[in-house]
Amino acid sequence: MKASNYNYIINKTPFSYWYNGMENAFFRLPINLGLKVQRMLVDSDSIAMIPNVIKDKLTSGGFLIDDKVDELAIIDERYSQMVNQKNYFLTILPTLNCNYKCWYCIQNHIPSKMSEETMIAVKRHIKHMVEVERIESLRLEWFGGEPFMYLKQVVKPICEYAMCECEKHGVPYFASATTNGYFLTPNVTDLIKDLKFKSFQITLDGPKEEHDKVKYMNGLKSSFDHVLRNIDCILSNIEGATVVLRINYTDSNLDYRIVDQVNDIISPKNRSRVRIMPKKVWQESVCKNRFKSINTLLDRFEQSGYAITRLDLVSSFIPCYTCMQYYNAISFDGKVLKCTACNDLYEEKSFGKINQDGSLSWDKDYIKRYKTMSHKNKKCLACNKLPVCMGLCPRDYGKSKSCKFDLMDLDFEKSIIRHIDACCVEEN
Repeated sequence: MKASNYNYIINKTPFSYWYNGMENAFFRLPINLGLKVQRMLVDSDSIAMIPNVIKDKLTSGGFLIDDKVDELAIIDERYSQMVNQKNYFLTILPTLNCNYKCWYCIQNHIPSKMSEETMIAVKRHIKHMVEVERIESLRLEWFGGEPFMYLKQVVKPICEYAMCECEKHGVPYFASATTNGYFLTPNVTDLIKDLKFKSFQITLDGPKEEHDKVKYMNGLKSSFDHVLRNIDCILSNIEGATVVLRINYTDSNLDYRIVDQVNDIISPKNRSRVRIMPKKVWQESVCKNRFKSINTLLDRFEQSGYAITRLDLVSSFIPCYTCMQYYNAISFDGKVLKCTACNDLYEEKSFGKINQDGSLSWDKDYIKRYKTMSHKNKKCLACNKLPVCMGLCPRDYGKSKSCKFDLMDLDFEKSIIRHIDACCVEEN
């Protein structure tokens, strides 16, 4: 047997922390025992002397593998499996317009609305995917701009059509949305429920005082209070609904007051279905020293009953969902594309289009980029973080040599320690 290339072993008194990136398996040992076992991973003779109880743990977690195992080949195989699975993830943008003008937003807020003609084309495409491609599930993700500006005019008719098609053919269906939450008022809760919305990503821009400087409208006293009341109403009335509460932070708005302010509005019974996700505003410089403050913030939210993610690593063996064959995005004007986080939305040319039979046609050079295995480069293949990163996003492949971890405030080793410690406490 031999040691996996993707073992992350961190020794910090009083424990030795073990994490395997291939299987996302982990445990901790008393540090002296951990150091002893680590020294025994150097060759097959030493490995044979590891006590069976520990060797079994190492083997089942992928820390020890057969000598013939090619882990790079396994990574490629898992990548292909994920890329080709037939769970269709379709992002639809009813508009690029928005009721807010956040300073950090990457998008140009163009006055726009999906036309009836484009809506018919979208329905035609959904029918094709269900009946011809025979997808195994359908997720409609609503994006923008602010998608719920046109809830009844665009979102409702397309969702209703998709639900009908999926029910007719026994295809599981649900809807999700990335939204600022302004339009999710109590009077539309029943409609949102009927359209089978199950998950939402909604952003706060720091504590109330900072958030209300970024998101404001005439006649709205506090957008912070408004969106949190909407979230609490959604969670109280839609069984199983979840919210990712993304907190866009900078040095100036990373403030613990936000925890009590959110607690004042989100009911204790609903907090476990809210996952807190701090994300650095992209214009803000990377600062690894912020890691401690971010984790203190997460600790305080967790103590109040919210869900948190301590270890923000790739576990799907793809760098981005845009790599998936069964992921696409359709803009308000009918243009089909992959990435909505770049300028492709505003290009005059069309990268893809919906054909009369509902299938898609692509610009060959454009779609080739998303079929390229971006981790297949010398730097990534030699990196032991490969399975928990999977390389660059496809749109950056060939244009950037930066490592993802260099662009994040994440402290890799400290994140692993905190994750394992928290899980071990829960087990006890």
